[in-house]
Amino acid sequence: MRFALLAAVVAALALQGCASDGTAPPEDGSARLRLASASPDAGALDLLVNGKTVARAVGRTEASAASEVAAGRATGEVRATGTSAMLASVPLVLEAGRSYTVFAAGPLQALTVMVSVDTGSGTAEPVPPSMPGEPVDSGNPPPPLTDAARFRIVHAAPHAPPLDPYLTPAGAPLDTVPAFQPFEYGSLALIADLVRRPGRYTVEFTEAGTTRLVLSSADIDAAAGELVTVVLGENADRSLRVDLVRE
Repeated sequence: MRFALLAAVVAALALQGCASDGTAPPEDGSARLRLASASPDAGALDLLVNGKTVARAVGRTEASAASEVAAGRATGEVRATGTSAMLASVPLVLEAGRSYTVFAAGPLQALTVMVSVDTGSGTAEPVPPSMPGEPVDSGNPPPPLTDAARFRIVHAAPHAPPLDPYLTPAGAPLDTVPAFQPFEYGSLALIADLVRRPGRYTVEFTEAGTTRLVLSSADIDAAAGELVTVVLGENADRSLRVDLVRE
């Protein structure tokens, strides 16, 4: 089943793109913000919001704890840890009560930074299970969350064409439908977690609307209670790569 949340996706990312500077006064309340790095060679990274450090020394495949920040418009900067060298900046539009992740993806020479609206995180409330009789996708109904692994798939490759992602047990054929659609850069700001039994999985990417394989991940071992974010990024030559963030 394709996700009912897709209707909210474009609107959520559009809000992120509306910010033009970090000077607007904050809304009442606060939001939660964290940094996740899927860059293979950027080293430890810091995240600053309007000049204030909110995440420090986040290494490859890691995610920081969420920090409380003022809701409203702001400017996020990703820097090499302990330096003033800004590697990338991103406009932020943060709604009170929501949680966000700033993703850094790709190699240092082609570092891409994007923002996603979280459906949950290691420090937030767990994602509620699907309604009875409503599977997460075209697979079997998910196991209870306490016994499950969770997956997120993020498109952070700005020059890649639209693709279809599939999450399957390692060695199994493609599912009958993709995990969700559309899957293109900037389109997935808000998605539900893919809930699976612990085990070994593969994420495969095909040309949109076809089963022609473009790229696949290595086998991914996912344990009960683990959140695995699979990040589609790109190298400096615009070839595609897959990296993971584990929590």
